[in-house]
Amino acid sequence: MTGWFELIVRFAIDGLAAQRGRSLLTMLGIAIGTASVVGVVSVGLVGRAYVIRQIEGVGSNLIYAYGSGEGVNPEELTFDDAAALEAAVRGVSGVAPVLVDTQTLSIRGRPRSVNVLGATPVYARVRNIVIDAGRFLTPREEAEAAKVCVISRELAEELFGRDDIGDAWLRLYDIRFRIVGVFREAVESAAAVQKSEAAGLTAIIPFSTQRNLSGVRWVDVVYFQATDPERVPSVVRSIRRVLESRHHNHAGFKVESLERYLTVVRRVSDAITFGLVVIAAISLLVGGIGIMNIMFVTVSERTREIGIRLALGARRRDILVQFLVEAAILAVGGGIAGVLLGAGLPVYIGLLYGVGVPVSWLSVVVASCVSMLVGLFFGLQPARRAAAMNLVDALRFE
Repeated sequence: MTGWFELIVRFAIDGLAAQRGRSLLTMLGIAIGTASVVGVVSVGLVGRAYVIRQIEGVGSNLIYAYGSGEGVNPEELTFDDAAALEAAVRGVSGVAPVLVDTQTLSIRGRPRSVNVLGATPVYARVRNIVIDAGRFLTPREEAEAAKVCVISRELAEELFGRDDIGDAWLRLYDIRFRIVGVFREAVESAAAVQKSEAAGLTAIIPFSTQRNLSGVRWVDVVYFQATDPERVPSVVRSIRRVLESRHHNHAGFKVESLERYLTVVRRVSDAITFGLVVIAAISLLVGGIGIMNIMFVTVSERTREIGIRLALGARRRDILVQFLVEAAILAVGGGIAGVLLGAGLPVYIGLLYGVGVPVSWLSVVVASCVSMLVGLFFGLQPARRAAAMNLVDALRFE
C-alpha cells in the first residue's frame, strides 16, 4: 500500500515538474492568500494590544466617582463623602480625591490658563503618573498643607524650555509655590480614553493646600485603584452603596471604570479582525479557483496519457488520487510559503523597528489547514473528470 502511494506521489511530482512555471504561479496565489490571513490576524493583535495598553496606561484597575451635574438638584461629592468612601470601600489599594481649579498665568508675556489640581500623594500611583524630574508630593507636605507643586512636562517646557526645573517657583493664588517635580501621564493619548484633568498645562499641589485656598466643600472626582481586575465590579458596587446611603439623590453621581472601555475594545477589535480575515480569505478562495482552472487544463492536456495508463491497467482510483495529490501539493507548497511570508514579515518589522509584533500561531495552523482543504476541494472535480474518462475516447484524443 505504501509503495502504491509513493508511486502515485512520484507521478504527481513529475506531472507538476513538467509545467514548472505554471505550478509556481498557482502556488503563488495560495501563498498570497495564506500570508494575508496570518498577516491580518497579526496586525489585529498588535492593534488590540496597543489600544488596551493606552487604556490601562490611564491607571491600572482604575475606578472613578464624580457628581454628574445632571438633574434638577445636582449634587457634588463632598470631603465627607471622600472620607467615607475611603473608610468603607474594601478591595482597593488606593483612594485619591481630586480638586480641580484653573489659574491664569502670564507665560512669556501671554496669559495662559493652567489647571491646578489638589491631590494626595496616592494620586501618582492611582493615576499612573510618571515623574520625569524631581519627585511627587509627600505625606508630610499633605499633612502640613505645604506650598509646593509638581508641574506637567508641558508646563515646564512653557516656563523654562526644559524639564530641568532647578530651584524654581510658581505663583498660584498670589502665593509662591516651590516646584519639586515634573510629571507626565504614562501614555500620551490618555486623554483620548478619558478626559484627563492632568493633561496639558497642569500644576498639582497638596489636596489640603487646595482645600484651604479654594474654600469649596466638594471634590471633583475620587479615584480608586482596585487591588486586581477581578475586584473592579465589587468595588463599583461598594462605592454605589456608600453613596446611596449618604445621598437621597444618588442617581446624580456617576461611578465608572475602565473595564467597560476594555470590553468594548475587545469586542470591536475581534469584530474588525474577523471581518479582515474573511476579506483575506477571499484571496485563498481565488487561489483555490486558480488550482481548479490549472487542474482542468492539466487534465485536458494529459488526456492521452490518462488513456494509456488506463489501457495498461491503472485503476480509475489511481487516476483520481494522482490528480488530487497534485492539487494538494500545489496547495501545501503555497501554504508553506504563505506561512513563512506571513509569519516572517512581522518578525522582520519587529527586529527593524525594535517593537514586539506577535504572530498568532493559531492563525498559522488555521491558514495552513484551510489552504490544504482548498487544494483538495478545488482539485476534486478535475480529478473526478480525469478518473471518469472513457478509455477509447482518451486514446483517440490528439
